[in-house]
Amino acid sequence: MYTLSLFLLTLFSLYIGVFAFFRWNASFLRNLSHAPVQALFILAFGALLLAALVLLYRLVNSMSEKNQKRLELAFFLILAVGQLGFLAVIRPQLRYDPLKIFDMAIEMLRMHTISGTYETGYFARYTNNYPLTILTYWFLKLLQGVGVPESGFMLAVQLVNVVCILVSVVLGYLILKELKGRTEAVFFLGICVLCPLSYVWAGYFYTANCSMPFLMGILYLGIRIQKTLDAFHRRTVVHSVLTTASNYRKGRLTLLFALLGVVTVFGFKLRATAAIALIALCIDSALRSWRRREEGLAGLIGETLRTLSVPFIAFAVTAALSLGLFSSAVNTYVNFDYKNTGFPAVHWVMMSARWDGSFDQNDENYTVSFETKEEKTAADLAILKERIKEAGPLGLVALSGRKLLNTWVDGTDSYQAEDSYASYGKVYDYLIGNKSGLLLIYTQAFRTLEMLVIGLEAANALVRLRRKKKRPQLFLVQLTLLGGMAFHLLWETNPLYSIGFTYLCLMLLADGVAEFTEALPDYTVSDRLWITPAAGTVLLALLLVFAKKELVDTPIEAYDYAIDQYQYAGGYDGYVTSYNQNYVQTFTTDKPFNRISIRVINPLDDYNQSAFCVRLTDGSGHVVYENDRFLAGLVTKTALYEFQLEDIVPNGETAYTLEIWPGYIEDENSLEFLSYTTGNWDLYPDGQLSVGGETVKNGDLAFAVYQYRVTTYFSLKQYLVLCAGMIMLAVGVTVLSRKMFV
Repeated sequence: MYTLSLFLLTLFSLYIGVFAFFRWNASFLRNLSHAPVQALFILAFGALLLAALVLLYRLVNSMSEKNQKRLELAFFLILAVGQLGFLAVIRPQLRYDPLKIFDMAIEMLRMHTISGTYETGYFARYTNNYPLTILTYWFLKLLQGVGVPESGFMLAVQLVNVVCILVSVVLGYLILKELKGRTEAVFFLGICVLCPLSYVWAGYFYTANCSMPFLMGILYLGIRIQKTLDAFHRRTVVHSVLTTASNYRKGRLTLLFALLGVVTVFGFKLRATAAIALIALCIDSALRSWRRREEGLAGLIGETLRTLSVPFIAFAVTAALSLGLFSSAVNTYVNFDYKNTGFPAVHWVMMSARWDGSFDQNDENYTVSFETKEEKTAADLAILKERIKEAGPLGLVALSGRKLLNTWVDGTDSYQAEDSYASYGKVYDYLIGNKSGLLLIYTQAFRTLEMLVIGLEAANALVRLRRKKKRPQLFLVQLTLLGGMAFHLLWETNPLYSIGFTYLCLMLLADGVAEFTEALPDYTVSDRLWITPAAGTVLLALLLVFAKKELVDTPIEAYDYAIDQYQYAGGYDGYVTSYNQNYVQTFTTDKPFNRISIRVINPLDDYNQSAFCVRLTDGSGHVVYENDRFLAGLVTKTALYEFQLEDIVPNGETAYTLEIWPGYIEDENSLEFLSYTTGNWDLYPDGQLSVGGETVKNGDLAFAVYQYRVTTYFSLKQYLVLCAGMIMLAVGVTVLSRKMFV
């Protein structure tokens, strides 16, 4: 089992690491967006990052324990301040599934039940989101009870998300401290500080982050249990009698198992992947016992029963109580027959058995079309068998490769899309928006190095296991990560799904770099290793010279957003059927703009003959844009429809009113204007929507306001400053490496 697990982790990680040189979005480079250029950029960034990590490890290793404690506190504070700063400056808003959970929790403050009809039956289908929705509702009810205004609810749940991330980091630190010592644990904190993913998910309150501390907690409790059992074993061998100390250990063991029961159930209920850690723990414990088989299986079984009977009962009791809590909560707050409306597990397996395993709306519509759970299961199973038969053995291998890459190869984990509705400005541009390309390269280099190091570390552990029969110290962590990779070979895939395993990967990266650094003195070429960052610096400088034409001299189309409220949900009005059904959306901005987009459904494509009128007025009532007719046939399906205005430059914060009313309609020869009108959460509080003269509570059109302009990616001054900063960092790493290694 050790051999197979390490071999598969090596294979998967190296496969992802190699493809990570090429499988990322480098479109901002335009004419330079070719595989060789992408690979060279990642190679340069990766070489410098590796050298920087080696330097950081040697710095931490050279410190006294007292200074290491100070440094670990500094690292943790940087992480906390960085995440809070990201929330304060970027102010990301929840989108997509996280927004649905949050919005429903707010509705529950009034209705005290989860709606089966919300957003075309979202909660009727996705029963896995009940636990987080209910926990969010309880949390918001508590905030409401102590007088927190509703406008602060989203920030409050995002702060909970920050706590979940920081707790996960602390647990990763404790795990490494238990297994490898303080030096490597502090080094892990330093890697977390350098990893951009530690910050960009600060506002992403969803199951991936909320379940993460429970997954890490299972591993930490498992390690504490294993250490306590090892102490029991040593005590039994030496004395063969129970002592006061052993009774104390039994009590501690019982407490650890009781906590494990709670943590496991909460983690599993929030996101099923948390249970992978428990499975890995059980496998690891079984392998540990098997390695002691020479002591006699009968004796081992007897010892296990004597030692673990009470702790197992404690685990069962706390797990049962936790399951009972969630079961009772669901029965209380879900008043519809979700057993038939909910998707069976085979749905996600069926959906994942196509191309790269990602979400497919047609597959969802197919499963929804069946009424009962049995019908859904049988129908999905039939499609799954058909797809497996069509693919064949080689096709399934190719599918597995694409699914691995879809989940793990993207170093950003799609944070740009999730953070796209935020406070727009220069910081946003460089972190998420138009000018985030260099940060994107850094995140991709981080992922590439991470996967290569994890794969090489697993290969090295496999060699040591075969030669010296030495069990890898971080095998439990490696096995859990492998379980996550294997799970998404069977399940739906998405770059977001790797978020929950972020700190497992960083722990293994820290261990791999530490082992590499410790081995450096054994190599005769160690005094020349500074050549690696030097080569990376030269390569980076050359790439920046060639990129100058693309990023400074080549015109691009830029979209500077003032508002990007493109989310839609709630009770749809359907197609406009009455000439009284006009839409009035107000908004406020101090940013210049010359474009307004709305999200509309056109059911008839080019054949749609209806027409609508549009007017935009400012706060003084002056008409700044008017279009007496825009033809519905010009709207492409559900794509954004754009109105082109003259440049409008507000004099400070200015209120505007956008009016849309039908000029000619006939039955379905019309349009449906999408909006966010659940009535629960005001997604855009600086504006208001009214339809047919009636104000929609907390409602807004799905619309955007922005300035379109032809510009360059960077000005020459900006580019020179960025290049100078990057080259200075690269040269600094090279110089320090030369001093350290010579």
